[in-house]
Amino acid sequence: MKNESGLLIKGSRATTKIELPSFENANIFALRIKLRTMSEDEFINEHSSGTLRKNKRLGFEYKKQYLHERVAFDFGYGFECLHESHINWGLPMTEGDCPPITEVGWHIDRYQFLAFPGDEFEAKYLKIHTGIGPDREGVGIIIRKTSAAYIPNNYVVFALIAEIKNHDYSPAINPC
Repeated sequence: MKNESGLLIKGSRATTKIELPSFENANIFALRIKLRTMSEDEFINEHSSGTLRKNKRLGFEYKKQYLHERVAFDFGYGFECLHESHINWGLPMTEGDCPPITEVGWHIDRYQFLAFPGDEFEAKYLKIHTGIGPDREGVGIIIRKTSAAYIPNNYVVFALIAEIKNHDYSPAINPC
């Protein structure tokens, strides 16, 4: 809250509720469409990290970092993208009294409302082989179809939501 002079005054810390804005005659996906269709240079200049911008300017090989940052920005923080030869998957199995698996279900169920229109995804048990460090595995999402033209051919976009560590599931992460 502000007083008569416009200074912020202490009050409730609760979230303030506002009226739902009118979306009539508005393209509510305009910003997401712009992001999805912008060029590599536009993305790097407008949304990438300073490290990526600087190292591209200095002549570093930057494509791997660019793909990592763009996928996380477009699909969600927990999403990654690797060549299909590095990822195996199968059906995830549900388990009773397993909070990480319960939370994975919540995140995947909610993702259907956040996914870019036209993108298709599936819940999967993932095993990721990067050749750097040990393999990673657990339950997550793979993007089966996408309009993101910047994804290289034969690459898979995925999010490992509940990873297995020490023969047990780690707490689930929100991929968005």
